[in-house]
Amino acid sequence: MNRSSAINFNSVLIKIIEEISDGFLIIDQDNELLFFNEVLLRLLKWRSMEMFARKKELLQVMDLKPGDEIRRRIVVNVARNEKREFDVTSFVVQTLEGAYTLVRMLPVEPARPDSPEYYRVQYRELFFNVREAFYTADTDGNIITANPSFYDFIGYSPEECPANMRDLLAYPEDFNERLALLKESSSYQDENVQFFTKDGFLKKALESAWVVRNREGYVESYSCHVKDLTYVRNIESRLLISERNFRILFDTILSSIIICDPLGHILNLNFAAESSYGYSWNDVISRHYDDVFRGGMTSPSFAKIKTLIDRNGGKYTDPEVHRKDKAGKDVYTYASYSVIKDSSDEVLAYSIVEKDLTERVHLEQKLQESFNQLKEAQSAAILGFAKLTEFRDKGTGKHLERMREYARVLVTKLKDNPKYANYITDSYIEDIYISATLHDVGKVGVEDHILLKEGPLTDEEYEKIKEHVKLGGRALAEIDVSMDKRSFLTIGKEIAYYHHEKWDGTGYPEGRKGEHIPLSARIVAIADVYDALTSERSYKKAYTHEEAVRIITEESGKHFDPEIVQVFLANHEVFQRIKRFVEFEEHPESIVDLLSGTAGDLGEH
Repeated sequence: MNRSSAINFNSVLIKIIEEISDGFLIIDQDNELLFFNEVLLRLLKWRSMEMFARKKELLQVMDLKPGDEIRRRIVVNVARNEKREFDVTSFVVQTLEGAYTLVRMLPVEPARPDSPEYYRVQYRELFFNVREAFYTADTDGNIITANPSFYDFIGYSPEECPANMRDLLAYPEDFNERLALLKESSSYQDENVQFFTKDGFLKKALESAWVVRNREGYVESYSCHVKDLTYVRNIESRLLISERNFRILFDTILSSIIICDPLGHILNLNFAAESSYGYSWNDVISRHYDDVFRGGMTSPSFAKIKTLIDRNGGKYTDPEVHRKDKAGKDVYTYASYSVIKDSSDEVLAYSIVEKDLTERVHLEQKLQESFNQLKEAQSAAILGFAKLTEFRDKGTGKHLERMREYARVLVTKLKDNPKYANYITDSYIEDIYISATLHDVGKVGVEDHILLKEGPLTDEEYEKIKEHVKLGGRALAEIDVSMDKRSFLTIGKEIAYYHHEKWDGTGYPEGRKGEHIPLSARIVAIADVYDALTSERSYKKAYTHEEAVRIITEESGKHFDPEIVQVFLANHEVFQRIKRFVEFEEHPESIVDLLSGTAGDLGEH
């Protein structure tokens, strides 16, 4: 409403207030309260602020919506423990600015309790407003009066309804029997009666009746209360069918179902749950869910389940829950948790529906054990194959075992670099660990007099030695091509072929430079050099750990990838511990010298 229209409207309102003595209010098309007069405040015993605060309550009692034109009687709580009746009339006024609803509230003055009028009014109000069907008929069955609920029950309007009750009854002959019963005992309760509606439908009812006598004491009519059983009986039948179907479904469904109250006490469980957990209904009823089904600390508590359900909109699923049955055996389930509410959105219970995964989990565990055993056998076979090259050189010791451990440290720590976070996966780490042992597999093709030579190699001999990277890489490539998909051999051939390439491009066999060298080969290059430096050979003595670290640092950006060198420097002490541990496995007697203080750093030998 704009300012000018509001001024015009206010002038009209002032005139109304001046000329009317009844309670009066006006609401707009948005159901907002615009005006009310002082008379209404006095009648309601409210103040202005209370009027605005209780506006919604008043409109609900009126059952008034914008645009409604009503005429009804209402009861308003005007004060604590005090109610007052009003006759309410509303009408709609259309203006250029919109529609407004004008409401007139006229107080109903109650009749004095000691007057006949008081009881007549009370009975009339009850008769016409009660939702149950009532009618009054004379002793011949002629209908004297009936309330709206009765006409709704039989489907007739008052104007078209048959005048005599016999025309409404399915069995008219019963009328005389009930009338005789009334004359004898003055009333009867809950007699079965059947009516025909206007549309020809049969309706069942319970009828209670009492006689109405004249001043001389003779029965001149009777009044009846008719309770419709058609809907009730239909509902009862449906409920019985639903309950029966629910019980059948509840006890025959293959998934286990557990029902708990909001505090977590068990209300019910089905046959599948009894079978899965070994409990009977009597074992668990009223016990707390956590005491029976939590299965230790591994599965969520009932309080945690409630929180997850509420957080996820009334439902929550857990793909694998670990529980214990009555005998203490492991039970694994796929659990679906749901809240159960009534029509008013109040929480009644929580349901836990579970599919037993125990057999599947046990099978997966066995498969995982078999897979682990297969991997161990595979790793051992590969290591054994790789060691064929070392049997010809007795001085290498456990070079391969150390190599794979060094490589695993570097690749695992390198994964922390965001640059490689998506490239270095768990399977990549495992493949590096296995494939690092194959880096020198091509040496099986190098002649003994060159491979085992103690003195310096000639240029021609060195070129022969360099051929081992091609021999190894090609051999592994031929095996890998027969695989259906990428395998550890894919990385193995990269390592075997390129682990002697250098970051600055001065390595062999192709003189690759920088990141054109495969990552796997750049990792193994540092592991191989560190082990070569710190190991004694027939042609050289072992460098100390500190000397090896210094040399590798100096070769950063020349021989080695600078990023991998930084990872090495951050973890070089781990390399030293690995070397000590592997050497102790190979020579356990060295611990005696170490404890006696006669031996130096094991990593220096």
